[in-house]
Amino acid sequence: MKIFSATQIRQADSYTIEHEPIASIDLMERASVAFCQKFTTLYTAQNQHVLIFCGTGNNGGDGLAIARILAQNSYRVKVSVLGNVATATVDFLENFKRLPHSILNTSITAHADFPLLSDHEIIIDALFGSGLNRPIEGLAADLIHHINVSGASIVSIDIASGLFADKHTPGSAIVQPDQTITFQLPKLAFFLPENDRYVGAWHVVDIGLNQEFINNQATSHFFLQKEDVAPLLPVRKKFGHKGDFGRLLLVAGGQGKMGAAVLAARAALRSGVGLLYAHSPKVGRDVLQVSVPEAMVMEDGNDAVITAISAWQQMDAIAIGPGIGTQAETIQALQQLIKVWKKPLVLDADAINCLALQPDLLKELPNDSILTPHPGEFRRLVGDWTDDFHRLELLCSFCQKHQVNMVLKGAHSAICDSCGNVYFNSTGNPGMATGGSGDVLTGILGALLAQGLTPSEALRLGVYIHGLAGDIGANALGEISLAASDIIDSLPQAFAQLKN
Repeated sequence: MKIFSATQIRQADSYTIEHEPIASIDLMERASVAFCQKFTTLYTAQNQHVLIFCGTGNNGGDGLAIARILAQNSYRVKVSVLGNVATATVDFLENFKRLPHSILNTSITAHADFPLLSDHEIIIDALFGSGLNRPIEGLAADLIHHINVSGASIVSIDIASGLFADKHTPGSAIVQPDQTITFQLPKLAFFLPENDRYVGAWHVVDIGLNQEFINNQATSHFFLQKEDVAPLLPVRKKFGHKGDFGRLLLVAGGQGKMGAAVLAARAALRSGVGLLYAHSPKVGRDVLQVSVPEAMVMEDGNDAVITAISAWQQMDAIAIGPGIGTQAETIQALQQLIKVWKKPLVLDADAINCLALQPDLLKELPNDSILTPHPGEFRRLVGDWTDDFHRLELLCSFCQKHQVNMVLKGAHSAICDSCGNVYFNSTGNPGMATGGSGDVLTGILGALLAQGLTPSEALRLGVYIHGLAGDIGANALGEISLAASDIIDSLPQAFAQLKN
């Protein structure tokens, strides 16, 4: 699913109006019907009092049409209009004429006009739309604060009033909805942590914008869904053998951190790799052989840290980083590996920290390598950022500059390829914010890369399946009790769901 800018959405509206063709008032009606169809699945009509706050633009026109449609479906609806109706848009005025006399409507031109609000009401926010490009001030800002502190359930039409669709929003005069019902495509703002309280749970409804225009419009932002990644699943042929499904070298573990190596190794095996070789310090030999008997353990010459990486010649893929530390010997071992290994690497955790300590190594990384930092590790690589949109820009510029693929882990993990395309993931939950979850992802990615997927494909499929396994685990155990090993245990069901 594409993610458009506010400008592109307006262009899609205009193109649809011109080429369907359809009158703008009829497209507004179609959008309002789609909104109400979703709204009625979230809130039943029985004893529901709905108060709709409308601006005098087209977003307010949507609100008026929605008021009429909900009233026809037995909701008890009232409307409050902020501003002077005489200056409203043409489509707003048309829907204002269509508003039944039975729907009480009032005007807000001063603070004294603010209605009393109850936590028993449902508020629909139709004040401002996605075209907003300046912070809200004055009476409108005070009304938004009045709405936010009401305790009522709040639903925003298309986007919360005050929230910019595709850039950082200064100020705090932004509606804080419980639900956002958005039109046709999600907004970029929905995927960034700083906007969490200004989005709530969001839902996309199809309003019939011209599909040819959408297909032909270029964008570098996408929402990754099941139908996008299912075709990427490796195919296992009937007469295949273990050598056909890849040889993965996992370089992981150290004194006191062998758990990271075990988690990554178990995840790799559950992700279909044919042969797994685990390289760790001597301290990890018995731990790995007992915990992961399917893996072939390769001992480092050092008791506690990684100092040299051998047997790489026979491998299809290498994943390195979980629990290896950042000692000088380990950095040197990573440097030597980068010099001789010409295929893409999977680098996680301490491997990324090693790169941050020796930035010159970034210039030598094999093209299309995969990096999987958490926010702290990303900051060590690129420095600090002013807001989440700036962080996204840093992600894209880093991947393009160094020709790597990267995922910034979190809610809606942001996956960026070496061309600067960003894919926001649709799976995962807060229960996955637990130690070891990243090590599991490393194992999954290494296994997929070893099975012949391109790095970009492996990253998109791996992040999706990692989140899906986390969702399956959380459904069974709850988010609070979810542990990294539960994600591994849920991988078989996740792969089965995706395959089916």
